Amino acid sequence: MQPPVKLIHPSRRSALLALMSLALGVPDTRAAGEVMAYRYWDSGRTPKRDDYLIAALKLALDKTAASYGGYTVDRLLDNMSTSRVRREIHTGQRLNIYVGPWRDMDEGAPEERNFMVDTPVMAGLLGYRTLLVRKSEVVDFARITDAARLKQLVAGMGRGWVDVKVLRHNGYKVEDSGNLATLVEMLVNKRFDYLPLSVTEAGSVLAQDTPLTRQLTTVPDLVLYYPLPSMFYVSPNAPLLAERMEKGLATAKRDGSLDELTARHFQKEIKQLKSSAMRCFALANPLLPKRYAAEPPALVTSGAKS
Repeated sequence: MQPPVKLIHPSRRSALLALMSLALGVPDTRAAGEVMAYRYWDSGRTPKRDDYLIAALKLALDKTAASYGGYTVDRLLDNMSTSRVRREIHTGQRLNIYVGPWRDMDEGAPEERNFMVDTPVMAGLLGYRTLLVRKSEVVDFARITDAARLKQLVAGMGRGWVDVKVLRHNGYKVEDSGNLATLVEMLVNKRFDYLPLSVTEAGSVLAQDTPLTRQLTTVPDLVLYYPLPSMFYVSPNAPLLAERMEKGLATAKRDGSLDELTARHFQKEIKQLKSSAMRCFALANPLLPKRYAAEPPALVTSGAKS
Protein backbone atom coordinates (compact mmCIF):
# COMPACT_ATOMS: atom_id res chain seq x y z
CA MET A 1 0.00 0.00 0.00
CA GLN A 2 1.31 3.41 -0.93
CA PRO A 3 1.71 6.03 1.82
CA PRO A 4 -0.85 8.84 1.75
CA VAL A 5 0.04 11.68 -0.58
CA LYS A 6 1.02 14.87 1.21
CA LEU A 7 -0.56 17.95 -0.34
CA ILE A 8 0.96 21.25 0.73
CA HIS A 9 -1.28 24.31 1.00
CA PRO A 10 0.00 27.29 -1.06
CA SER A 11 0.80 29.34 2.05
CA ARG A 12 2.71 26.41 3.53
CA ARG A 13 4.52 25.93 0.22
CA SER A 14 5.73 29.53 0.34
CA ALA A 15 6.93 29.03 3.89
CA LEU A 16 8.68 25.82 2.89
CA LEU A 17 10.50 27.56 0.06
CA ALA A 18 11.65 30.28 2.43
CA LEU A 19 12.93 27.67 4.90
CA MET A 20 14.72 25.84 2.08
CA SER A 21 16.45 29.08 1.13
CA LEU A 22 17.62 29.71 4.70
CA ALA A 23 18.66 26.11 5.30
CA LEU A 24 20.70 25.90 2.11
CA GLY A 25 22.24 29.33 2.56
CA VAL A 26 21.03 30.48 -0.85
CA PRO A 27 21.61 34.22 -1.41
CA ASP A 28 18.57 36.40 -2.14
CA THR A 29 19.13 37.23 -5.81
CA ARG A 30 16.32 39.76 -5.73
CA ALA A 31 18.12 41.86 -3.16
CA ALA A 32 21.43 41.47 -4.98
CA GLY A 33 19.86 42.41 -8.29
CA GLU A 34 21.25 39.32 -10.00
CA VAL A 35 19.65 37.75 -13.04
CA MET A 36 17.95 34.44 -12.21
CA ALA A 37 19.30 31.66 -14.45
CA TYR A 38 17.04 28.77 -15.45
CA ARG A 39 18.69 25.76 -17.13
CA TYR A 40 16.00 23.63 -18.75
CA TRP A 41 16.46 19.98 -19.75
CA ASP A 42 15.40 19.14 -23.31
CA SER A 43 15.69 15.57 -24.63
CA GLY A 44 15.77 16.91 -28.20
CA ARG A 45 13.16 14.36 -29.29
CA THR A 46 9.91 16.27 -28.77
CA PRO A 47 10.69 19.78 -30.09
CA LYS A 48 7.09 20.95 -30.42
CA ARG A 49 6.26 20.08 -26.83
CA ASP A 50 9.49 21.56 -25.53
CA ASP A 51 8.90 24.77 -27.52
CA TYR A 52 5.61 25.08 -25.66
CA LEU A 53 7.18 24.34 -22.27
CA ILE A 54 9.89 26.94 -22.83
CA ALA A 55 7.14 29.45 -23.74
CA ALA A 56 5.23 28.52 -20.56
CA LEU A 57 8.41 28.93 -18.52
CA LYS A 58 9.06 32.38 -19.95
CA LEU A 59 5.39 33.34 -19.48
CA ALA A 60 5.66 32.55 -15.77
CA LEU A 61 8.91 34.49 -15.45
CA ASP A 62 7.49 37.51 -17.29
CA LYS A 63 4.54 37.53 -14.88
CA THR A 64 6.97 37.94 -11.98
CA ALA A 65 9.46 40.36 -13.53
CA ALA A 66 8.33 43.27 -11.36
CA SER A 67 9.04 41.32 -8.17
CA TYR A 68 12.03 39.20 -9.14
CA GLY A 69 13.76 41.11 -11.92
CA GLY A 70 15.56 39.73 -14.96
CA TYR A 71 16.12 36.12 -15.95
CA THR A 72 17.83 33.91 -18.48
CA VAL A 73 16.60 30.58 -19.88
CA ASP A 74 19.09 28.09 -21.31
CA ARG A 75 17.77 25.03 -23.14
CA LEU A 76 20.22 22.17 -22.69
CA LEU A 77 19.79 19.21 -25.04
CA ASP A 78 20.87 15.84 -23.67
CA ASN A 79 19.54 12.30 -24.08
CA MET A 80 19.35 10.94 -20.53
CA SER A 81 17.30 8.39 -18.64
CA THR A 82 14.45 9.63 -16.45
CA SER A 83 16.37 8.74 -13.30
CA ARG A 84 19.48 10.61 -14.40
CA VAL A 85 17.46 13.71 -15.31
CA ARG A 86 15.95 13.81 -11.83
CA ARG A 87 19.39 13.49 -10.26
CA GLU A 88 20.87 16.21 -12.46
CA ILE A 89 18.04 18.56 -11.55
CA HIS A 90 18.42 17.72 -7.86
CA THR A 91 22.04 18.90 -7.78
CA GLY A 92 21.14 22.04 -9.73
CA GLN A 93 24.63 22.34 -11.16
CA ARG A 94 24.18 21.73 -14.90
CA LEU A 95 20.36 21.70 -14.99
CA ASN A 96 17.83 23.08 -12.55
CA ILE A 97 14.38 22.73 -14.14
CA TYR A 98 12.45 20.23 -16.24
CA VAL A 99 8.89 19.07 -16.87
CA GLY A 100 7.54 15.60 -16.19
CA PRO A 101 4.41 13.76 -15.07
CA TRP A 102 3.11 14.29 -11.54
CA ARG A 103 4.85 11.97 -9.09
CA ASP A 104 4.76 11.47 -5.35
CA MET A 105 7.78 13.29 -3.96
CA ASP A 106 7.78 11.06 -0.87
CA GLU A 107 8.68 8.06 -3.03
CA GLY A 108 11.88 7.13 -4.82
CA ALA A 109 15.50 7.86 -4.03
CA PRO A 110 16.14 11.10 -2.08
CA GLU A 111 18.61 12.26 -4.73
CA GLU A 112 15.80 12.13 -7.33
CA ARG A 113 13.38 14.34 -5.39
CA ASN A 114 12.86 17.89 -6.62
CA PHE A 115 10.45 20.72 -5.87
CA MET A 116 7.22 20.30 -7.83
CA VAL A 117 5.55 23.54 -8.94
CA ASP A 118 1.88 23.24 -8.01
CA THR A 119 0.28 24.44 -11.28
CA PRO A 120 0.02 21.82 -14.07
CA VAL A 121 0.80 22.75 -17.67
CA MET A 122 -0.30 21.30 -21.04
CA ALA A 123 -3.98 20.96 -19.97
CA GLY A 124 -3.67 17.21 -19.44
CA LEU A 125 -2.53 16.52 -23.01
CA LEU A 126 0.26 14.25 -21.78
CA GLY A 127 -2.41 11.73 -20.78
CA TYR A 128 -3.97 11.46 -24.24
CA ARG A 129 -2.02 8.64 -25.90
CA THR A 130 -2.06 7.94 -29.60
CA LEU A 131 -0.80 4.53 -30.68
CA LEU A 132 2.32 4.29 -32.81
CA VAL A 133 2.28 0.98 -34.73
CA ARG A 134 3.92 -0.77 -37.66
CA LYS A 135 2.31 0.28 -40.93
CA SER A 136 1.73 -3.36 -41.86
CA GLU A 137 -0.60 -3.73 -38.85
CA VAL A 138 -2.47 -0.42 -38.74
CA VAL A 139 -5.57 -1.96 -40.35
CA ASP A 140 -5.78 -4.53 -37.53
CA PHE A 141 -5.57 -1.78 -34.91
CA ALA A 142 -8.17 0.31 -36.73
CA ARG A 143 -10.65 -2.54 -36.21
CA ILE A 144 -10.23 -2.55 -32.41
CA THR A 145 -13.44 -1.34 -30.79
CA ASP A 146 -12.94 -2.29 -27.13
CA ALA A 147 -10.13 -2.21 -24.59
CA ALA A 148 -10.23 -5.99 -24.04
CA ARG A 149 -8.76 -6.60 -27.49
CA LEU A 150 -6.01 -4.04 -26.96
CA LYS A 151 -5.12 -5.66 -23.61
CA GLN A 152 -4.21 -8.85 -25.46
CA LEU A 153 -1.35 -6.99 -27.13
CA VAL A 154 1.85 -5.59 -25.61
CA ALA A 155 2.55 -1.87 -25.18
CA GLY A 156 6.06 -0.46 -25.20
CA MET A 157 7.15 2.01 -22.52
CA GLY A 158 10.36 3.57 -21.27
CA ARG A 159 12.11 2.31 -18.18
CA GLY A 160 11.07 4.39 -15.17
CA TRP A 161 8.03 5.99 -16.85
CA VAL A 162 5.10 6.43 -14.46
CA ASP A 163 2.83 5.23 -17.29
CA VAL A 164 4.06 1.67 -16.78
CA LYS A 165 2.30 1.40 -13.41
CA VAL A 166 -0.83 3.02 -14.83
CA LEU A 167 -1.16 0.59 -17.74
CA ARG A 168 -0.42 -2.49 -15.63
CA HIS A 169 -2.92 -1.37 -12.99
CA ASN A 170 -5.57 -1.31 -15.74
CA GLY A 171 -4.73 -4.77 -17.05
CA TYR A 172 -2.53 -3.84 -20.02
CA LYS A 173 0.63 -5.78 -20.90
CA VAL A 174 3.79 -3.66 -20.94
CA GLU A 175 7.38 -4.12 -22.12
CA ASP A 176 9.41 -1.40 -20.37
CA SER A 177 13.07 -2.22 -21.03
CA GLY A 178 13.73 0.67 -23.41
CA ASN A 179 13.96 4.45 -23.42
CA LEU A 180 12.76 7.14 -25.82
CA ALA A 181 15.90 6.71 -27.93
CA THR A 182 15.42 2.94 -28.41
CA LEU A 183 11.64 2.41 -28.37
CA VAL A 184 11.13 3.12 -32.09
CA GLU A 185 13.70 0.49 -33.07
CA MET A 186 12.18 -1.98 -30.60
CA LEU A 187 8.73 -1.45 -32.13
CA VAL A 188 10.02 -1.96 -35.67
CA ASN A 189 11.77 -5.15 -34.51
CA LYS A 190 8.52 -6.45 -32.96
CA ARG A 191 9.66 -6.38 -29.35
CA PHE A 192 6.15 -5.14 -28.60
CA ASP A 193 2.98 -4.35 -30.56
CA TYR A 194 2.37 -0.63 -30.09
CA LEU A 195 3.89 2.46 -28.53
CA PRO A 196 1.46 4.78 -26.72
CA LEU A 197 2.85 8.31 -27.02
CA SER A 198 1.25 11.57 -26.02
CA VAL A 199 -0.54 13.38 -28.84
CA THR A 200 2.08 16.08 -28.25
CA GLU A 201 4.93 13.62 -28.90
CA ALA A 202 3.92 11.26 -31.71
CA GLY A 203 4.17 13.82 -34.51
CA SER A 204 7.69 14.81 -33.50
CA VAL A 205 8.81 11.17 -33.51
CA LEU A 206 7.42 10.48 -36.99
CA ALA A 207 8.77 13.79 -38.31
CA GLN A 208 12.33 12.52 -37.79
CA ASP A 209 11.85 10.67 -41.12
CA THR A 210 14.41 7.91 -40.64
CA PRO A 211 14.42 4.40 -42.17
CA LEU A 212 12.87 3.20 -38.90
CA THR A 213 10.14 5.83 -38.52
CA ARG A 214 9.11 5.37 -42.16
CA GLN A 215 7.89 1.91 -41.16
CA LEU A 216 5.55 3.35 -38.53
CA THR A 217 2.31 5.28 -38.38
CA THR A 218 -0.38 6.21 -35.86
CA VAL A 219 -3.72 4.44 -35.49
CA PRO A 220 -6.38 6.86 -36.75
CA ASP A 221 -9.11 8.00 -34.37
CA LEU A 222 -7.99 5.95 -31.35
CA VAL A 223 -6.45 7.18 -28.09
CA LEU A 224 -5.86 5.91 -24.62
CA TYR A 225 -6.53 8.40 -21.86
CA TYR A 226 -5.49 8.57 -18.23
CA PRO A 227 -5.16 11.63 -15.99
CA LEU A 228 -1.49 12.63 -16.11
CA PRO A 229 -0.71 16.22 -15.13
CA SER A 230 2.52 17.72 -16.45
CA MET A 231 4.47 19.59 -13.77
CA PHE A 232 7.56 21.77 -13.64
CA TYR A 233 10.22 20.45 -11.25
CA VAL A 234 12.91 22.73 -9.87
CA SER A 235 16.09 21.85 -8.02
CA PRO A 236 15.71 22.00 -4.21
CA ASN A 237 19.08 23.76 -4.29
CA ALA A 238 17.46 26.70 -6.12
CA PRO A 239 14.52 27.63 -3.85
CA LEU A 240 14.18 31.17 -5.16
CA LEU A 241 13.86 29.88 -8.71
CA ALA A 242 11.17 27.50 -7.51
CA GLU A 243 9.37 30.25 -5.62
CA ARG A 244 9.30 32.47 -8.71
CA MET A 245 7.95 29.67 -10.91
CA GLU A 246 5.31 28.83 -8.32
CA LYS A 247 4.01 32.39 -8.24
CA GLY A 248 4.37 33.07 -11.96
CA LEU A 249 2.56 29.96 -13.19
CA ALA A 250 -0.25 30.45 -10.66
CA THR A 251 -0.72 34.00 -11.97
CA ALA A 252 -0.73 32.83 -15.60
CA LYS A 253 -3.34 30.20 -14.77
CA ARG A 254 -5.56 32.70 -12.95
CA ASP A 255 -5.52 35.32 -15.70
CA GLY A 256 -6.09 32.77 -18.49
CA SER A 257 -2.82 33.38 -20.36
CA LEU A 258 -1.50 29.87 -19.67
CA ASP A 259 -4.65 28.25 -21.10
CA GLU A 260 -4.50 30.58 -24.11
CA LEU A 261 -0.89 29.55 -24.76
CA THR A 262 -1.82 25.86 -24.56
CA ALA A 263 -4.83 26.19 -26.89
CA ARG A 264 -2.80 28.17 -29.44
CA HIS A 265 0.23 25.87 -29.43
CA PHE A 266 -1.67 22.57 -29.58
CA GLN A 267 -4.57 23.70 -31.75
CA LYS A 268 -4.13 20.80 -34.22
CA GLU A 269 -3.94 18.11 -31.53
CA ILE A 270 -6.96 19.45 -29.64
CA LYS A 271 -9.00 19.59 -32.86
CA GLN A 272 -8.17 15.95 -33.61
CA LEU A 273 -9.20 14.84 -30.13
CA LYS A 274 -12.55 16.57 -30.52
CA SER A 275 -13.32 14.66 -33.74
CA SER A 276 -16.67 12.86 -33.61
CA ALA A 277 -14.94 9.74 -34.94
CA MET A 278 -12.43 9.55 -32.08
CA ARG A 279 -12.45 6.35 -30.03
CA CYS A 280 -11.11 6.69 -26.48
CA PHE A 281 -10.29 4.00 -23.91
CA ALA A 282 -10.14 5.59 -20.45
CA LEU A 283 -7.80 4.24 -17.76
CA ALA A 284 -7.64 5.00 -14.05
CA ASN A 285 -4.44 6.46 -12.63
CA PRO A 286 -3.99 5.06 -9.09
CA LEU A 287 -0.90 7.17 -8.45
CA LEU A 288 -2.62 10.56 -8.33
CA PRO A 289 -4.26 12.49 -5.49
CA LYS A 290 -8.03 12.85 -5.76
CA ARG A 291 -7.96 16.36 -7.20
CA TYR A 292 -6.21 15.04 -10.33
CA ALA A 293 -7.33 11.39 -10.45
CA ALA A 294 -10.96 12.24 -11.26
CA GLU A 295 -10.08 14.41 -14.28
CA PRO A 296 -12.18 13.13 -17.23
CA PRO A 297 -11.09 13.06 -20.91
CA ALA A 298 -12.84 16.38 -21.49
CA LEU A 299 -11.28 16.97 -24.92
CA VAL A 300 -12.84 13.82 -26.37
CA THR A 301 -16.39 14.87 -27.17
CA SER A 302 -17.41 11.50 -28.64
CA GLY A 303 -17.24 9.81 -25.22
CA ALA A 304 -14.87 7.28 -23.67
CA LYS A 305 -14.96 3.57 -22.82
CA SER A 306 -13.25 1.95 -19.87
